[in-house]
Amino acid sequence: MTKIRWGIVGAARVNERLIPAINQSELGELIAIGSRRRGAAKDCLLKHLPEAEDKVFCFDGLDQVINHKSVNAIYIPLSNEEHTEVALKAIRAKKHVLIEKPMAIKSEEVKILIEEAKKNNVRIMEGFMYAFHPQFDRIMNTVKSNILGDISYAHSMFSFPIQPARFYRINRSMENGGGALWDIGPYAIHTIRQCFKEKPKRVKAIAKLNVHGADISTSGLIDFGESKRATFDISFECTRRSEFEAFGALGRIKCPTVWQPEDKQAKIIINTESSGLTQEVVPAANHFVLEINHFNKVISSDMVPKLSNEDAFWNAKTLESIQQSIKEDGWVNL
Repeated sequence: MTKIRWGIVGAARVNERLIPAINQSELGELIAIGSRRRGAAKDCLLKHLPEAEDKVFCFDGLDQVINHKSVNAIYIPLSNEEHTEVALKAIRAKKHVLIEKPMAIKSEEVKILIEEAKKNNVRIMEGFMYAFHPQFDRIMNTVKSNILGDISYAHSMFSFPIQPARFYRINRSMENGGGALWDIGPYAIHTIRQCFKEKPKRVKAIAKLNVHGADISTSGLIDFGESKRATFDISFECTRRSEFEAFGALGRIKCPTVWQPEDKQAKIIINTESSGLTQEVVPAANHFVLEINHFNKVISSDMVPKLSNEDAFWNAKTLESIQQSIKEDGWVNL
């Protein structure tokens, strides 16, 4: 089968995982990387895939990658607020696009991306690598099996203590893509949204903002209607956490580590009224490689993406409503 030839726009830190993942994938091959910082693309390649130095084009710019005639798919790991503009360029250049979460910081921009992808007959997907780890499938199968009963409450917590080298994440307002909300918030909202069939009805949140208007910590409540609700907590001040939990009348399930290291087994905790507390072990897996494998198949065989564009829209819609709630200090209807 023909290889999917990938280009990366941006020399972001996440490339330490994505560059090897593309070349370890079943159908993928990295052929180009570009960055607006002079020499950064080359440095990134030599750091994460030095054996490919003579096989990958390195550019001091993004357009050269997007317009490269041999590139089939583009990965976008740029700053949150840049996703839409660059993704539109790639889509209009007839490239399939994997957009690192969030797909966009405005739900209307997600709509535009979806419409343009349809018009240009290309596939796009929001990059949530965690959703491709076997532990996620195991959790979702349990939630949907009714073993726990109908889910009425879920909670997520995502945090890590930010270091000076990462202050670029909080050097601009939430409205401009900065802060914890648009950085780790997409995980917190996405995980708990997967536990409900219903879409969010309204949200309320509080936040600690810095001088730039970026949130350092945010906590909030999501109302799904019919007495179904979820709470979330995200922070750049607390110790490292990436967990979520769902509760039904018959039991609960917890994922203690969403950001699961590729060399470690995953653990899932299930506690039901009938069977008590049990702990399941899920084999180690590289969710970055599995994500790329999946998108390669979406492109090559026209398979339906595991993460739908409607899902991306509702994640952005929920996040921007949380942002509005922080600003207005009250409930916001979606």
